[in-house]
Amino acid sequence: MTNLTDHLTNMRRPGLLVRAATMACETGDAHRRAKRRPVSKLLAEEETLNAARLGGGMGYSPTRHVQVMSALLAAARAVH
Repeated sequence: MTNLTDHLTNMRRPGLLVRAATMACETGDAHRRAKRRPVSKLLAEEETLNAARLGGGMGYSPTRHVQVMSALLAAARAVH
């Protein structure tokens, strides 16, 4: 899924978030999440989380953002 890889490459996210997601991607949890949810839903949720992060809303969960990002990374790695 080169589209997903391209999409992830073009995302502009804080380095700490990306590093945390990369480390979390090594776990089995990230791979299970990637298999459970369609990539389109993960991308939509990531966009929502990023908007909440940028807006400074109280509903933002950094933990959930790392989980979703790690699942996206796991899905991209599964293709290669």
